[in-house]
Amino acid sequence: MKDGMFVFDATVHCQDFTDRQIRPEDDGRHVRALREQLGEFTALTATRGPSVESSFPELPDLEWANRKLFEESVTDLAMSCTVPLYSHWQMGLGSPEVSHALAASNPSRILFTGGVDPAWQGLDAALEEMERQVTEWGAVSMKFYQYQGRDKHWRADDRELAYPLWEKALELGIKMVQFHKGFPLGIMPVEAFRPNDIQLAALDFPDLNFGIHHLGDPYVDETISIAARFPNVYLILPLWFNQYFLQPWKMLHRLGEVLLQVGSKRICYGSEAFIWPTIQPYIDAWAELTMPDELQDRYGYPEITREIKERVFGINFAEGLGIDLEAKKRELGLI
Repeated sequence: MKDGMFVFDATVHCQDFTDRQIRPEDDGRHVRALREQLGEFTALTATRGPSVESSFPELPDLEWANRKLFEESVTDLAMSCTVPLYSHWQMGLGSPEVSHALAASNPSRILFTGGVDPAWQGLDAALEEMERQVTEWGAVSMKFYQYQGRDKHWRADDRELAYPLWEKALELGIKMVQFHKGFPLGIMPVEAFRPNDIQLAALDFPDLNFGIHHLGDPYVDETISIAARFPNVYLILPLWFNQYFLQPWKMLHRLGEVLLQVGSKRICYGSEAFIWPTIQPYIDAWAELTMPDELQDRYGYPEITREIKERVFGINFAEGLGIDLEAKKRELGLI
C-alpha cells in the first residue's frame, strides 16, 4: 500500500518483441517497427522519468517480474493483460498463455485478463476460447485489439461479430471488457483504433463495463466525451503515467479534462510494466500529484484530493471488475 492506499495496477504485460515472434510468411516489418518505436519512446521517457532496460524486447522472467511488482514497488495487486495481436506475431504480442503464466506465478496478487479476436479466430472459436480462459484459467476480464489487417478487423458495435462476445462475457460473469485504443502497435492505420465504436456497445449492454486504455490517444477528446456520456465506460491510464515525467503539463491538462468532464470514479491506474519496469516512481508520482493553481484558475480543473488518488489507485478498477476490495485486503493481510 502507498500511504494507506491500496495499489491495484490495471496494466501489466508479458510481451515478446523479438524476431522469433515473426510469422514465417511475414517480412517482419511490423514486429521490427514496433520494437524500434517503443525502444525510442522508452528511452525518451527515461530522460526525465524512471529508468528503462535495454532487455525490454525479451519476454520477462516471472521471478524478476514478481520482484519488480511486489518487492521493488508497493503494488498490492496487478492485472496481467493479454494483447491478442496475431497478424504478424507467432504467439500474439501478449499471448493468453504467457499472460496466464504470469498470473499463475502469484495467483493471490496477480489476476488474469484474457483475450480473443473474432475476426482472426472466427466468432465460434473466439467464444469457445473466451469460455475456456474463464473456466480453466480464471480470467476475470477480456481485452481486445481490433485490427489484425485489412481483411480482419471489427468494431465493438457490430451486432453480428461483437455482440455475441458481450453476451458471452455476461454469461460467464465478466463485469468488464477492455480495449486497446489509439496508439497502433505496428504499421497499422490509426483510425482503426478510434474509440467511437464503444458508444453503441456501451448503450446496448448497460450491465457490462467497457474499459478504454491510453485515453485513446490521439483521440483523447473523443474518448473523454464518450466516458462523460456513458456511465459504464472506464478510462485506464497506462501511457498517461509513463508520459507524465516527460510532458507533465500536457498530461495534467488531459487529467484535468477527465476529472472535469468524467469525474474521478472511472479512472484507473496502470503502469504499463514491464515495458517500463521501474514501477515505484509512478506510484510515488500519483500519490504526490497536485493540480497546479494556474490550471485550476484558468481551466476550472478540480483539486486532486486524497479521495481521488485512492479511487484511481485501486477502488475504481476493482469496482469495474466486480472485485470485493475489502475481501482482497483481508486475504492479503492488509487489514
